[in-house]
Amino acid sequence: MVFGMIIHGTGCCLMDSLYQADCSGPAFQAALSRREGDGGLTPGRLVFAENFERFMGKPYEEALGALTGGKGSDSQNLGGPSVVSLAHVAQVRPGDEVCFFGVRGNDETGVLVEKSLVRLPFKKYSLSIREGATPRTDVLSDPHYDNGHGERTFINLLGAASRFGPPDLEDSFFEADIAAFGGTALVPAIHDGLTELLQQAKGAVTVVNLVYDFRNEYAAPGKKWKLGIRDDAYPHIDVLIADRDEVLKTSGRGSPEEAAAWLLSRGVGAVVITEGARPIRLAAGKGLFVPRELTAMPVCELINRELSLSRESPGDTTGCGDNFAGGIIAGIAEQLGARPRGSLDLWEVCIPAVAAGGFACFTVGGTYYESHTGEKQKKLEPYIRAYRKQLEG
Repeated sequence: MVFGMIIHGTGCCLMDSLYQADCSGPAFQAALSRREGDGGLTPGRLVFAENFERFMGKPYEEALGALTGGKGSDSQNLGGPSVVSLAHVAQVRPGDEVCFFGVRGNDETGVLVEKSLVRLPFKKYSLSIREGATPRTDVLSDPHYDNGHGERTFINLLGAASRFGPPDLEDSFFEADIAAFGGTALVPAIHDGLTELLQQAKGAVTVVNLVYDFRNEYAAPGKKWKLGIRDDAYPHIDVLIADRDEVLKTSGRGSPEEAAAWLLSRGVGAVVITEGARPIRLAAGKGLFVPRELTAMPVCELINRELSLSRESPGDTTGCGDNFAGGIIAGIAEQLGARPRGSLDLWEVCIPAVAAGGFACFTVGGTYYESHTGEKQKKLEPYIRAYRKQLEG
């Protein structure tokens, strides 16, 4: 394994409060969205707390209590597409310089975020502190949804993330081999300034991991989402990672095939599309990778078998996509140290990423805390080996 990469990332970092919920129950059904962007809940997606409050016509905490039966959260975990993906990279690539740049509020939850970050093997983290609440997501998790594959629904409180933007990123952020932007739709000023930030990271491989953009959806229901305030970030993105809904909304196209073709035509170097427990799709154009037409790649059968045999829990899907994105970043770092740009193999990059995404189901919450260096990678290796054997037929 080749080490020595500098990997910097910014975007969404928050505390996840996890609640067990029944997505088929009457309370959840009453809170379901009736049309795009109306503020109601949709399994697998995110809604802002203030919009959900208006949709329900009652204070947020009261509406949350109806969904959870008045019970408190089962656990609180560090979450967010940026910090969780980078934590995975730091754990499986301990010889790299992995750094996170973000924001927290000046409250007790912010202190909890700091304590969580200290437990992770980042070479450095930089948190700006703002007045007000630390970003938080209430995660409604139903492990029995979708025939036992599980699903989760997110309600987000922006808090201090609404007061963090490009000027808050120190110059050292851009001095990296890989610059990763994760879940920036939950950090509005970073999302709007994405084009300029990607341009500043010139020389670095740029990875953008999307999250459902409820702000854009609420402002213009049914319309195409923008990447960057002028919707012009695409030529500066080496790898775009998104789930099926996110890639369709971002491209404005009607199918994953059309979406991938549109994004590559706009200058995105490579596209990886996830769809829960279903096969991923990947495609590469000019740039970092050997070109590849859109190809389907299955999930790891061994992980699915083990989850189906578990009597205690069929799996918590919180953080699966974030760990998958971390696997992509780690795979790019590995190949960057051994191959020239233009010759990287996207299929090979996705193999450990699929294993990492599935492995996240074995823990509650998206962030895995190691007892010693190398623990997570050692636990992942049997699944990676089994997955390679599965792909070979």
